[in-house]
Amino acid sequence: MAPFSFSERNKNSSKSRNANRSDRKNNRSSERDSSKDSNKNSRKFGSKDLKRAPGKTSGRDPKRDSRNSTQRAKRPEKITGPHERERDFARPWVDQEITGEEIDKKIKFQLESLTPGNAKSVARHMVALEKLLETNPREAHQHGKEIVYRAGRLGIVREKAGIAALRAGEFKIAQKDLRAASRITGSKEILPYIAQCEVALGNPRKALEISGKVKESELSREGRVEMRIAAAGARSALGEHNAAVVTLTCAELNEKEAAWSLRLQRAYRDALMAAGRNSEADAFEKANPHLVQ
Repeated sequence: MAPFSFSERNKNSSKSRNANRSDRKNNRSSERDSSKDSNKNSRKFGSKDLKRAPGKTSGRDPKRDSRNSTQRAKRPEKITGPHERERDFARPWVDQEITGEEIDKKIKFQLESLTPGNAKSVARHMVALEKLLETNPREAHQHGKEIVYRAGRLGIVREKAGIAALRAGEFKIAQKDLRAASRITGSKEILPYIAQCEVALGNPRKALEISGKVKESELSREGRVEMRIAAAGARSALGEHNAAVVTLTCAELNEKEAAWSLRLQRAYRDALMAAGRNSEADAFEKANPHLVQ
């Protein structure tokens, strides 16, 4: 046997290494090919060419889809302005002589946040409301609905509409509007009217609680009179008729021209009669004959 030389051993080892390298390359190539094949057959999210097994759906619940589509169909259209909402009342008529310029400057300033055309319409209806408030409260209430429809996010609008509803005997509507106005503006001038709503809705103690939180000095003359009327009504509802007479006894009873004069005098006369002081009530009527008209 011929001796094995070192050079032959190197040749054999190099052949062996080359063979091993070739095998490893072939193995890696076959692994890549198999990986590509498996990726082609695997499920891909969002693939349009996804092959599903027979009888299989996309995995979404068809009943749920139908419910969602029904809900979307019933969803109301977006409201972008007052004229796109459906009215539930007849639009009140405004005398053409009313231009809207008659309105108080402070109120006019608050309406400037509206579009010019809408601001003018709200102003005209507000003037009509003020003119009709004591003589035709039902019609004034219709104008109150109109201004809320057009500019219900303004505190002054909700206040005027609430007072009109109160005069018309729509106490729940009045309470809703007046509370909204109070939240928006924070004005204490609204509290006497809210107290009157509480009396009308059968909550006299709540009305007295409201009147006890406000000092007379914090209210205007009109506000003081309205609060006296509310507090006296609450006292009468609780059977405290003489206390009601005392509450209404004030210098404003001699006022004849103010918008609230007639209501204050009638409340005073009725309180006297409820207290059994008929002779005083008769004397007061004789001094104020317009009460019996």
